[in-house]
Amino acid sequence: MRVQARRVVDKDGGASQSAGAGKRRGGYQRVIGVDPDSCKHGVAVYDSGKLASLHMLDLFGLVELVKEGECLVSIENVLANKFVYSRNDKGNRSVLAKISNDIGRNQQAQEEFCRLLAHLKVPYVLHRPQSGNWSERKALFEKVTGWTKRSNKDTRSAAYFGWLALQGMN
Repeated sequence: MRVQARRVVDKDGGASQSAGAGKRRGGYQRVIGVDPDSCKHGVAVYDSGKLASLHMLDLFGLVELVKEGECLVSIENVLANKFVYSRNDKGNRSVLAKISNDIGRNQQAQEEFCRLLAHLKVPYVLHRPQSGNWSERKALFEKVTGWTKRSNKDTRSAAYFGWLALQGMN
């Protein structure tokens, strides 16, 4: 699987670009994967490389989770979505306007979360949206992570982006 270039922001707020999954990023004990949303974010917490929990959290709950201790936050970069996918274009202008509005709300939620992380000096990495993520592939998600408890599309997607960050730390 090819990992896209991603933006990494370190504890000092500096940004750098990295490409590929082979570069070690400090060996964080805890990695938090996030699938941004305008209301509740899909969240996956990895502890020592193992998926420990899945959550649906609003911004305040997510900030509290991040403040619990040192971690790396791995986020799906919904800001990279600059268009409406053809599969969502149903031809009806009002439906297209609603989809565009929802995308914009998700993008703004991600932007605000990244600003908060920078303010709190919490390192994060942004990943381009990936068509092969686990949101629609529950069996693969369970096989790779060993997770057999409840999950939904958003938490599985968050787990995927947390897993990508872990692959970059090995």
